[in-house]
Amino acid sequence: MSLERWGSLSVCDHIDSNTLVANVLLYDRLVFPVFTEAEDRDEHEYWRDHGWDPDLQEKRIAQLDDLAVRKPWNKQRRDLFSDRLSELKNLQEDVNELDALHLTRRILAQEQAPVLAPGRPHPEIIAAYNSETGIHHDFSLEQGSSHKALQAYLVARRLAIPDIADTEAALGLAIDLSRDDDFRERRRDLFDWQDRTIEQGYTPGQAVEYMTQLTDKYNEAVVQAHKQVYYRFAFLIGGLALGIAGAGLGQPIAGASAILALVQFGTLDKKPVVEAGKARPMAAFHDIDLRMGLKFSGN
Repeated sequence: MSLERWGSLSVCDHIDSNTLVANVLLYDRLVFPVFTEAEDRDEHEYWRDHGWDPDLQEKRIAQLDDLAVRKPWNKQRRDLFSDRLSELKNLQEDVNELDALHLTRRILAQEQAPVLAPGRPHPEIIAAYNSETGIHHDFSLEQGSSHKALQAYLVARRLAIPDIADTEAALGLAIDLSRDDDFRERRRDLFDWQDRTIEQGYTPGQAVEYMTQLTDKYNEAVVQAHKQVYYRFAFLIGGLALGIAGAGLGQPIAGASAILALVQFGTLDKKPVVEAGKARPMAAFHDIDLRMGLKFSGN
């Protein structure tokens, strides 16, 4: 059974709608460090002062519903964060806000996800970074996780490049697509492919470039498959036209041919079979383009 992949976010990753849309499309679920009231300070005011907008976070989590995983950003996790941040400061002098945000994602990624159902494996949690710098600065990342995080970031950046005029509508479409069973299966095929590239020694950049080539090949395969269906329709429509013309000339058998053509037309499998070969794991990007208008390309 395929394992789910979740993306862990920071306290402000709900702010940028374009990035959130990309993350919704790239992960089965998103793990949020959720605003939590605290006894030692006015947490709501603290979040507002830092520009994290706790009310917007609650709105986004409500929109995502079961695609969002709540992790209270409580005193226990904040204390762990402070300890890790102190360790980071001991290792490098120029610790900044970005480093702190990256650390939040990593803390959530290190927590084991719950078992979703008996017999199913624990989901894999990947820190959903929004900058390449953050991945390189994260002192505690293991090589495999680092490669997955950087791959996901590079993919998200390419999907998020277009300016989305109506971000609310785009987020709604992304949520609907992320719940679609066929899309989820295709996305997990993509996850499996990404894992194989790591095993084969591809760097994240090389993997994403190869991904671009395969996506182009998959799109070409879709075009060819649609052409085949079109030609089958055209053949039957041509037969139907000949049958009707023959019937007009007083040939009863031609009328029967026309009826047969109509029956064949009605029962024809209109769904194209895409023979994509090695490019099949890129089917998820075709779905995203078709439903969202977001192309995955080398730009």
